[in-house]
Amino acid sequence: MTPLNFRQLSAFNAVMKAGSVTEAAERLFVTQPAVTKLLKGFEESCGLSLFERGQGRLKPTAEARQLFAETEKLESGMMRISRLAESIRNLERGEVSAVTFPALSMHIAPQAAAVLLKRSPDVLVQLFSRTSRSIEDSMITGRADFGIGLRPSTAPSLIAEEFEDLHFVAALPAHHPLAVKDHVSIMDLDGERFIALGRDDLSYPLTEAAFQRVGARMNAVAEVHMADAACAMVAAGAGVAIVLSITHAGTEDDRLAFRPLREPFGMKSWLMTPRGEPMSLLATSLLDEIRHQIRQLQFHAKG
Repeated sequence: MTPLNFRQLSAFNAVMKAGSVTEAAERLFVTQPAVTKLLKGFEESCGLSLFERGQGRLKPTAEARQLFAETEKLESGMMRISRLAESIRNLERGEVSAVTFPALSMHIAPQAAAVLLKRSPDVLVQLFSRTSRSIEDSMITGRADFGIGLRPSTAPSLIAEEFEDLHFVAALPAHHPLAVKDHVSIMDLDGERFIALGRDDLSYPLTEAAFQRVGARMNAVAEVHMADAACAMVAAGAGVAIVLSITHAGTEDDRLAFRPLREPFGMKSWLMTPRGEPMSLLATSLLDEIRHQIRQLQFHAKG
């Protein structure tokens, strides 16, 4: 006996339903000799005579009818698997989760997820926001398909690779005299009332160093935990700030103005994925959309 194959099973089912090789061949879009060969192979694989042949018709034996009760279920199951595989391949079904640092999770990641859901409305998307220091922990515990942070992971169970370079912009009250400029120099911010991100934020030493390089004084009058909070204070006229350009991805506040810096500086973002586990098509699609959103925003933010 030779192993059964799905084409033989399909030919058998088609003949059982059609009652003849001719009609079965038409249903399967193959030739009659092909169906005859597949049918013969199916009988040999089963070790049974399944049809009585005569006068151009095939009469199923009792054994054939017994088999058909199961092979029809099997074929239906295979078709369901095929349709499911197609829907997964076309990103129509499935789940995807991502954990990102706050500046990314506030606007960019949700906007990317919205684009994905518009294309694939039956997909479940989960977005988590964590500090860059805790994204690694979330990934180690299997909380997400991928993580994006501002520091690389050193965990052996994760792969960390450079994702996108992010740059900073000046956030100004819309009525501020500097808002009329196309670019703002850090020296322009010398002594200005400055809304800084907290000293434990990874951007703080970079911003402080940028002031020091040009000999400007960073006159911090407030320290906040989130870039969005800094922008809210700037909009209220409390001072100026320097934030990542992705901060204003969803900002539509006419009290705010964002300007590129004449002395640009930035920081790297890092992609973290489980070692030895390739990303799903859905995860790849969401990641690509996040990358696209970042690049599009930074292109326009450069002025």
